[in-house]
Amino acid sequence: MRPIGFMTAALLIMASSAQAAWQVYIFRDQGFSIESPVPLVKGTGAYRGAVAGRHATIAYTGELENIQYKVSIVDFSNRAPEAVNLYLEMEFLTSLAGKVLANESVGIEPGKDRRYGRQLVVETKEGALVRTVLMYNQGKIYAVEATIPPSGNKDSFSPARFVESILFDLEGAARERDADPRNYTTPDGR
Repeated sequence: MRPIGFMTAALLIMASSAQAAWQVYIFRDQGFSIESPVPLVKGTGAYRGAVAGRHATIAYTGELENIQYKVSIVDFSNRAPEAVNLYLEMEFLTSLAGKVLANESVGIEPGKDRRYGRQLVVETKEGALVRTVLMYNQGKIYAVEATIPPSGNKDSFSPARFVESILFDLEGAARERDADPRNYTTPDGR
């Protein structure tokens, strides 16, 4: 019976240390912060759309426990009148990656600073599960993505936590508000 107790204690310690690994990373140069279980490394990429054309992106990536984490930023600040069309094109192109399992509104930052975007969950032809949140802020589209490969743990909560944790309040007030469930109300005031 003692080995079972030791194993249980070891599992609890490992679970708590995995939970503690999540940190808030602030990227002031791109105007956002995000919670991640792994440090994100800055790089570049490319985005292409029929309406948007080809654009360079800034990308922050990391991988942990067979889950890939990524934030891509496309700067469309010089095309502000087209923002809605460019955003919707990115949402449409994201949905073409495979079978769409979910496509729903998502809101971040409570109160008057609330921002809305779209969250898509797509199963690729290869069997990977990709969870993406698209947000628009100050001329930039942020694509926050977590990918679980076909052999990965599809029940992991980490992808949802990652993609829904992006904030544009860099001083941390929104994260403090988020910690208190009393700061959230439904549209009807409840």
